[in-house]
Amino acid sequence: MITGSLVLMIDPTIQRDLRRVRAILTIGGLIAGTLALGAFGQLQRTRFVEIDVERINIVEKDGKLRLTISNGARLPDPIIGGKSYPLRGGTGAGSAGMIFFNDDGNENGGLVFAGRQTATGYRASGHLTFDQFDQDETMAFSYSDVDGKARAGLTIADRSTIPIKVFADSAMAFQALPDGPEKTRRLQQLRDSPIGDAGKSFPRVFVGKTPDRSSVVMLADPSGRPRLRLTVDSLGAPVMDFLDESGRTVRRYPASR
Repeated sequence: MITGSLVLMIDPTIQRDLRRVRAILTIGGLIAGTLALGAFGQLQRTRFVEIDVERINIVEKDGKLRLTISNGARLPDPIIGGKSYPLRGGTGAGSAGMIFFNDDGNENGGLVFAGRQTATGYRASGHLTFDQFDQDETMAFSYSDVDGKARAGLTIADRSTIPIKVFADSAMAFQALPDGPEKTRRLQQLRDSPIGDAGKSFPRVFVGKTPDRSSVVMLADPSGRPRLRLTVDSLGAPVMDFLDESGRTVRRYPASR
């Protein structure tokens, strides 16, 4: 019979090898953890099944705004030369959609939609626009409809070579004046001046449908005055009109129409 403690003796070489294995596993774990954290920091990706938001801003790494997706209330005012102007109106008023900005941070196009019931029926619109550099819309695919009288088509327009910022600054200064004859006079002077031309659109081409249900191709002169119009009316009858500067038809084919 053996009495006392039973001691298990391990070879010193084996103990040394075990310590090395433990050290290697510890270092490997630290490296794997560091790589995993680094990958998470680079991806920073979050997945949503559904999200409710009033506006999303898409920005560059330096924070420069390139695109907004928003509801009607948060649609941004035009940004020109890095400055925001409260001049949004027309196609953008009350519309939800997307506004794009160029490398300089200026608005250069958008996609907006609107529609609502009214006391007489409804109003609806949709616009995809492309802005001339340092200017406003030079090409647009548009739809506007009031109680079933719809106009839809492609419009290509001339814009001034004067940056629109010049016009916007002048318009803002005059709009700040008190209402009255003097304000009205000065605003009209602005519209009639070369600076005023910087805020004007001169349609050169229209291809689409008019509220009277005619399909139309219209070509205009540099001042936006229609000079040639091809029409197929709501009954299917075709006609070609040549117009003078006042819009009067000077030649028609077929002449009987």
